[in-house]
Amino acid sequence: MKTLTFEIPDDLYEAFQVMAADDHCTVEDVALEWLAKQAAERRKPKPSKRERRAGLKRLREFCGAVNSGDPHSADNDRIDADLAREYGSTHEEER
Repeated sequence: MKTLTFEIPDDLYEAFQVMAADDHCTVEDVALEWLAKQAAERRKPKPSKRERRAGLKRLREFCGAVNSGDPHSADNDRIDADLAREYGSTHEEER
């Protein structure tokens, strides 16, 4: 084990305090867990260009896989109008 001492911004410390209170542990425990997660993410091997292309190819197999039966279902103006109507509704008539 090694000891590491450094200063962190107040807002980050306060965030760690909130997390520590929620988890019933120390700020140091939260900070160490957070640093360990960050280090683990960086150690993950990055996919190669070939692996990324293969993944994208698999994903593209699903493009257009759903047919709503409505040839205009992707019309952005219609979608916007539907959303505006729903956001403006109180849904009182559904009760």
